Amino acid sequence: MDVPTGVPTGLPAVLPAGHVLVVEDDPDTRDALALLLMTEGYNAVSAEDGLEALHLLRAVRHRAPDAPCLVLLDLKMPRLGGPEFRRAQLGDPALANVPVAVLSGAIDAEQRADALGAVATLTKPIDFDVLLKVVRRYCC
Repeated sequence: MDVPTGVPTGLPAVLPAGHVLVVEDDPDTRDALALLLMTEGYNAVSAEDGLEALHLLRAVRHRAPDAPCLVLLDLKMPRLGGPEFRRAQLGDPALANVPVAVLSGAIDAEQRADALGAVATLTKPIDFDVLLKVVRRYCC
């Protein structure tokens, strides 16, 4: 099949719909979420804890003030957990307006997410259809 003149080859046909920061300490879950998002046309960036996520978020916002469009945040992580990340995020005016969806297997996940001002709660095991619905709401 011939490529029309002026169309670059080797590039995705569709540009990413948005940038999503996945903050999850379990590598299998983190990788699965990132892969799902990428197959759906999103640019997924991952962090293994809240401390790494804060560094990434600050670096990205410095270069692209509208990115990411959403943070998917696990609550229980080493070094800096979800609640501590969220407090630091809300305390930084450059980061405070990035919406956060909480990922948690806790029985009271909804209450914890509400207390953090999260825009959504995704309970583990994660329903990928529900996840994509949340991501589309904030990233399209």
